[in-house]
Amino acid sequence: MKRRSAKRKGISQSEPAGLTDDDKKILANTKILMQSLQEKSLPVSEKETLRLRVEETIQQKHERSFSRVWLAMAASLALLLIAGSGYLFMRKNAGLAMEEVASKISADKEETRLELADKRVIKLSRQNSNLIYEKNGSRIQINALSVVEQQVAGAEQGFNTLTVPYGKRSTITLVDGTKIWLNSGSRLVYPARFDGDTREVYLEGQAYFSVSHAAENPFYVHTKNMKVQVLGTEFDVSAYDDDQFTAAVLVKGSIALTANQKSLLEAKERKLTPSKMAVYNPEKDSLKITDVDIESYISWKDGFLILKNAPLADILKKLSRYYRAEILVGSADAKHITFSGRLDLQDDLAMVLDAIAVSTSLTYQQTERRFTFR
Repeated sequence: MKRRSAKRKGISQSEPAGLTDDDKKILANTKILMQSLQEKSLPVSEKETLRLRVEETIQQKHERSFSRVWLAMAASLALLLIAGSGYLFMRKNAGLAMEEVASKISADKEETRLELADKRVIKLSRQNSNLIYEKNGSRIQINALSVVEQQVAGAEQGFNTLTVPYGKRSTITLVDGTKIWLNSGSRLVYPARFDGDTREVYLEGQAYFSVSHAAENPFYVHTKNMKVQVLGTEFDVSAYDDDQFTAAVLVKGSIALTANQKSLLEAKERKLTPSKMAVYNPEKDSLKITDVDIESYISWKDGFLILKNAPLADILKKLSRYYRAEILVGSADAKHITFSGRLDLQDDLAMVLDAIAVSTSLTYQQTERRFTFR
């Protein structure tokens, strides 16, 4: 048992017989390389796979000529170096840095919050807030009523974060002209201005993007389980933590997306054309591309829902977020009901639920802010 345990920590502790001094140095350097890959740097399963590939070349030495063995080992090491360095680089990129920023910011259940890189917090009380970045990002126009100034000079400008609670929405125009509609219960992390060759933001929740075209500066939307790359186009991304999937719907233009991008060996890359939807399920590690009626997925940004044979449970979940109320399916029969039609989100919640009840022949009961369909 001890020998097996020792082997799982790295390359085999025993050296193959017949190694020269130079061979031993190569083997020693291989061990050092493996030790330098900290457990946190690679998913455990992938680190084990890479480790076994290197070790296999050593174990097979007695079956092949000396030169071919070390050639195979060199190839394995090259693979390891490329994969390891690529992964470590990825861990330092803007997407992961913004994800870390998002994880440290607490949500406000009542008001939309804009947190600047210097830790100042601006609360936005309106139901629908509007932010416009001007003057290279140093000036932010808020609801056409007030202006916030911020320092953006220097390489370490940091990130701004806009957090929208359930029951509210927000639009934001970034310094490059890109306009983003943030749905209820969403968070966007982004730099005040874009430096370098790329434009990158991080999203939790749902947002519609109208990206300003700049072929030399591709735009990236990072989520927990998906990365979307665009040059200039319009699309919707949904990445709520309480959903089992992350989805992207392309309205016009083209996008390239990568699902499970934190994996070295199993990342999935696809390109979308208009009216296509990509859905990634991280639990099943599946990525599906389908044709869709885009209005059903983007109409929320204009204040209504256009629905065609949509499951009632999915509709009520969207309404729960939009109105910040608990809306449930209370019977097994109701879970199989679908709804088609248009719901005006500017209406009072009771009017919206009445429209659903009439169309589906269901009833609902209200207890304070909880509504239950039966």
